[in-house]
Amino acid sequence: MSTHATGAAPDPLTDPHRVTAARRLLDEVGGHAAFDRLSALAARLVGAGHAKVTMFTDHDVVVGGHGLPAGTVGGPALLTGALSALTVRLGGPLNVPDAGLDERLVDLPAVTSGQVRAYLGAPLVAASGHVVGVLAVYDARPRDWSDDAAELLEQLSASVVAELELSAARSAVGASLARLDIALEASDIGTWERDLRTGTVYWDERNAAIFGVEGPVEHAGDDIELMAQIHPDDHATVAAAMRAAVEGTGEFVTEMRVLRADGEVRWAVSRGRVVRDPAGEPVRFLGTTVDVTDARHAADRRLASLQRTTAIAEVAAALSAATRIDQLAHITLRGAEVLGASTGALAVFDPGSGALQLHMGRRLMDVVQVAAAEAGVDAPPPDGLEIPLDDQLPTQWVARHGERVLLGDPVEAAARFPAMAELTRVLEAHALAALPLRVEGRLLGSFVAVWSTEHRFDDDDVEVLEALTAQIALSVSRLQADAARDAAVAEMAAANARLELLAETGRVLSGSLDITEQIGALTQLVVPALGDWCWVVVADERGRLRQLASAHRDPAREGQLDDYVRAMTAGMTEHAAARVVTRTGRPLVLPEVDAGYVERALPDPDARAALARLDPRSGIVVPLVARGQTLGALGLYTTGDRGRHTEVELDTALELGRRAGVALQQARLFGQQRQLAETLQRSMLTAPPAPDHCEIAVRYVPAAAGAEVGGDWYDAFVQPDGATMLVIGDVVGHDSGAAAAMGQLRGLLRGIGHHTGGTPAEVLCGLDRASAGLDLDTMATALVARLEQDEPGLALAEARVRWSSAGHPPPVLIDGHGRVTLLDCGEPDLLLGVEPDRPRTDRVATIERGGTLLLYTDGLVERRDRDLDAGISELCRVLAGLTDLPLQQLCDRLLELMYLPDTEDDVALLAVRLHPQDLPRPAEAGPQRVPPGIEPAPDVVPGAGRDLA
Repeated sequence: MSTHATGAAPDPLTDPHRVTAARRLLDEVGGHAAFDRLSALAARLVGAGHAKVTMFTDHDVVVGGHGLPAGTVGGPALLTGALSALTVRLGGPLNVPDAGLDERLVDLPAVTSGQVRAYLGAPLVAASGHVVGVLAVYDARPRDWSDDAAELLEQLSASVVAELELSAARSAVGASLARLDIALEASDIGTWERDLRTGTVYWDERNAAIFGVEGPVEHAGDDIELMAQIHPDDHATVAAAMRAAVEGTGEFVTEMRVLRADGEVRWAVSRGRVVRDPAGEPVRFLGTTVDVTDARHAADRRLASLQRTTAIAEVAAALSAATRIDQLAHITLRGAEVLGASTGALAVFDPGSGALQLHMGRRLMDVVQVAAAEAGVDAPPPDGLEIPLDDQLPTQWVARHGERVLLGDPVEAAARFPAMAELTRVLEAHALAALPLRVEGRLLGSFVAVWSTEHRFDDDDVEVLEALTAQIALSVSRLQADAARDAAVAEMAAANARLELLAETGRVLSGSLDITEQIGALTQLVVPALGDWCWVVVADERGRLRQLASAHRDPAREGQLDDYVRAMTAGMTEHAAARVVTRTGRPLVLPEVDAGYVERALPDPDARAALARLDPRSGIVVPLVARGQTLGALGLYTTGDRGRHTEVELDTALELGRRAGVALQQARLFGQQRQLAETLQRSMLTAPPAPDHCEIAVRYVPAAAGAEVGGDWYDAFVQPDGATMLVIGDVVGHDSGAAAAMGQLRGLLRGIGHHTGGTPAEVLCGLDRASAGLDLDTMATALVARLEQDEPGLALAEARVRWSSAGHPPPVLIDGHGRVTLLDCGEPDLLLGVEPDRPRTDRVATIERGGTLLLYTDGLVERRDRDLDAGISELCRVLAGLTDLPLQQLCDRLLELMYLPDTEDDVALLAVRLHPQDLPRPAEAGPQRVPPGIEPAPDVVPGAGRDLA
């Protein structure tokens, strides 16, 4: 059963710590005859036939015994191994008088074979307390072992352990001494000893070798000869360290320079300890010496490398914060100073022009500035100097060819680059290193470090220079990329601003039909976007320039600018920019507004003084062009520190000029078309007649937006029977087609109404059928009213109005007492052009003398923010306040109150007022006017109003 089974105690025989202790002693034994003697002694003293020593490691091993071959070491523990193992497990003596009677042992091979009947074993206990083996005696016959025999065997087992421990200790000491000697030999550590009573110093061979002499060496007497082999500067340090060790802690450590016999100076570190006698008095110094020259040099190299690495890291950190390439020369000089360089420079290709720009370090710049001052020439600019792309000097050569150049002295430099002789004299460049700036195969320029003394370049120097160059190249690449990105962002921002300006220009130039308002808004846009102040002048039909608009970024100076532009347009000569640009159609750039130009352009001193108050520094004047014709000019001027206009600003101003020119031309065309349209419209709207005691007023107002002729019309004529026909109409649409349809409908209605003498409904039916028959293909609203009077009406001082509506807004009646009534008797008939054969209806109302009938089109009452019904209600409300006005004034005032300036529809208005017939026609009505063939009514009609008397 395993000793590790649940509930079982661990088996001491397999205890790893016990096994390790046994193995340690066994490994140091080798061949040892003492174990044979002890085994024989044990057998003789107890009278046993056999005795042996068994060590139990990972397997039992016999290390000696009586009755075995002499010097037996190793091998299995034979048949008694099991009994010895039992002794180890017991941890104490095992006394077996007769194994054949012992149940624990009776079946063991050693017992059954008859070799072992009596057995006495004592455990071997090591200093660690572990049982590492067994000393046993045994016999082939049963016997009783006495207590003395057991005690004697235990004492002998202690002797065996002592022999083992002593053998192991001797072996370990020998091995340690051998290892120490090997370590001292390998590490070149010498040992020394000083007798403090006699002053004698002893060096072993290694210690003597450190001082460059054959050894071992013994110094007797004073220390003069000994100290002569130590650098004089280190004498005091060595003496102080020894004194402190003797008087204090007893520990001695010092570093010194050794003066070897061959003249070489080496560094050594000596360590020692004071040995004292039983009374505590120092009697001896024991110590070691080690040569640390190579380690010190390696440390110096590591320190220098660390310093260089730190310098490169500092330079890299500073380079990462640089924002301009001209800063890099000053920053990288810090790294070159680690190698002793006095100054340096960078030569970088400009990405745009390809020119090589030299950026000098601060000290080099100071030297160059002094040299330039002594030579009487201009000092180089601080932001870089363009240098020729030749091979005369290392800076350009390396930048062009991409190969490193190292020049350790002026002779070498002048031999390769003759032009370096002058630089050596002027700049004290006695040594120079030039390395290419390269990133991902792209050659960006060169880095130059300059020494004021001769300098030999070793591998470490080259390594540092290349590391610096790599950092510089990355920074140059980054700054160039940043500059390219910033330029692209700035260009994009400028392009966006230009597009926004042009988009806003399109908005303001399309937001109004008033060209003065448009150009005025344009000037407010371009200032201050493109200049500090501006003006716009345009040419009239005679070519004379007149002011259209101006703007100043300071609103308080608008008056000054306006005064100047008026003076400029009134008195400028042919040399003035506005005239030159208008005449040639090409832009004019004024980098400086100088006095000579001003005198040529403005002969009037007051005009020049007005210009001087505006303080122009530079300007551009661009033409206002449309369809190859120059209509005027736009002038943009800068003041103060704004600087001259850029090419982008000039291009933007040219585009603005083109757009303003198009807007100006469109405004002119619109004005011409609008005037023509209104003239045409009014030519078709003839003056109304003035029959009998009727006063007729008509109004036509074209739409505020657009230049097309509208479709609204009015008409009034006298039928052959003397009745007066009143017509108001509105053709669907607001274009030239509507105007043409209006003219045709008006003519047809007028002819039908005069020829037939029919009622309004009959006239509209005839007009609808005629339009269909003539294929006019148009729709319109219309209202026709007929003023009729018979004898009863004459006597009552009233007249009838008979009307018919083709989808038109209802007429409004104002009686003689000022009451306003809407003549609306149900739904109107269909529009003209919908169902020509559908009958129409006449409606009749009475008008007293002194009353007013108003006909109108929907443009008067209908708007985007209100419907027709609301507009008609507003019309009635407004008319109620105008009833006392003469008819002409009533119409004008009504339009003022009802018609908005920006209305998109035209308006036609017809109002008729019936004056009393028993009185002369009032003066405001004007004289009676009737067509030929109609008998005029008398000034006073006999019998009129008699039924009212």
